[in-house]
Amino acid sequence: MSLLKTITLLIIAGLLAGVALLVPAHIRAIDTTVLELASQQAPATDAEITTALNSAELGQAQLLIKATAPEQELKAQYETQIANLVATSPRLGISGSPDPTFLDFLKLLNTAPQQSSAVIPLLLPRSERTTLAQQLASSSKASVRALLKIREINGLTRLHPAQHAAGAPYDSGVLCLALLIEGGHFNPAIAQQIANLADQAALGTPIALRAIEDWVIATLSLGRQLNYGALTRLAQLTESNSDWQQMGLMFRAQPQHIPQLYAAFHWSEAPEQVKRYLTENPSHAIGDLNVALGQGSAATQSLLESNQPIYQPQALPAKIIHWLERYRPAIFTSICLDHPKAGLTLKFAFLFLAGLCFAWSMGAAWRGSINGIRPVSKGNPVVITRDLLISLVVVLTIWSFFEPAILKSEKPEALTPPRIEFAQSISLESLKSPIKSMQELNQVTLLVLALFFIVQLVIYAFCLIKLREISKQPLLADLKIKLLENEENLFDFGLYVGLGGTVLSLILVAIGIVEASLMAAYASTLFGILFTALLKVMHLRPYRRELILQANTTTEVR
Repeated sequence: MSLLKTITLLIIAGLLAGVALLVPAHIRAIDTTVLELASQQAPATDAEITTALNSAELGQAQLLIKATAPEQELKAQYETQIANLVATSPRLGISGSPDPTFLDFLKLLNTAPQQSSAVIPLLLPRSERTTLAQQLASSSKASVRALLKIREINGLTRLHPAQHAAGAPYDSGVLCLALLIEGGHFNPAIAQQIANLADQAALGTPIALRAIEDWVIATLSLGRQLNYGALTRLAQLTESNSDWQQMGLMFRAQPQHIPQLYAAFHWSEAPEQVKRYLTENPSHAIGDLNVALGQGSAATQSLLESNQPIYQPQALPAKIIHWLERYRPAIFTSICLDHPKAGLTLKFAFLFLAGLCFAWSMGAAWRGSINGIRPVSKGNPVVITRDLLISLVVVLTIWSFFEPAILKSEKPEALTPPRIEFAQSISLESLKSPIKSMQELNQVTLLVLALFFIVQLVIYAFCLIKLREISKQPLLADLKIKLLENEENLFDFGLYVGLGGTVLSLILVAIGIVEASLMAAYASTLFGILFTALLKVMHLRPYRRELILQANTTTEVR
């Protein structure tokens, strides 16, 4: 009977664990099924690209096409549509946008470029800058006039003014900012902020001079990579000086991934969010962005909002998850998308129930193995505590097995400050330092400490149950003392597990499987010593003393 009950409970535990794995919720990752569901709740990518092409926003459409990598047939349709637009209006192919201000500038050029060009290279020649300055001089906007006044300003520390032999980059950046303001692409508050900085810089204020240089450097970083049409979209997203600088910094840091960065900025409409994702997830950010961008705007937004990598199980966990996916109810994915915390709670609940069934099965097996001995009641507080702790151990074990990333520590790294060496890329991969303080109390350390503590509590509960079983037996005191001596190894088991946990932790840390501090490793032994001492001093020693006194009393009576 005990064997049948044990097997039944184990089967139920396995089924509950399987149901828990069907919930696509993860502590430090986001599931691809959640991204796929998000993509179904927003306009398709091809519809957005078609809308951009219908609006003659070629710069925006071309970058979205590169970022999303559509099927070959669809890509060919886009290219045909773009070719038709360029054939109708050649200057549109250069500007990437029907913006009248920029098209008027192109009409004034003696020799217009024959193909799409980034903004800054187009403005670097002196003749082009002179032409644009003359066009903007008649602007009715005070912000534009304020920028034109600082073209030849003195006091710059990182760039040279327009009259200098090396002043073309600064002058091009100032004129590009003025062009964007003239076209109405910055919101009025940002345009006014730039104008105020320009006025202060014209007076020689050091803080304003540095701020203007920051604006120009970011403009150079963006304008070197984008045509005017694409640049206008980023200007529309800018809500602060910080936003513009961060986008420029991202473009300098990842020049080989401009389409992906542009699409992420375009769809998220939050430069700070993109920057956070790239800096806090440097090892996988671009790869995960590629996956999300291929699924559309909503998937990209969900990925960036979660600020987590895409869940990618390996080896055996991957096979198990792949086999279970066919049985996943749609409601589970919907919950994880709309209410991520509820999804985590649901998954924990199923795993916890699976752990309880496992604990009950072990209890049934235990009671079946002690024939002739009266077991402790299932409702005993110690037994209930033991079952709950075993359940927590099961939860931690299964979750760590299927999501090993929770045992990894990644410390966010800050981006380096803006630099002017535009020809030299800054790899985000190099910003991640492998050096960590071994005493850092991070999430991984806390998780390992909790696991060791719970394991020791489980062993402690088992020992208390064994003491209670011996005390309930209708035996003489001498025989109970011998039974206690027989269980001495069980009472020392916590110490053995503690030592074993320390050695195992040091091995795992050394080979890089777990990234926890040495404190967590040594805590295993500490917990083992403390719980074993507590058991022997507070429980075993008083009970053994009581039995010895009983045995002596019985002997004297005889």
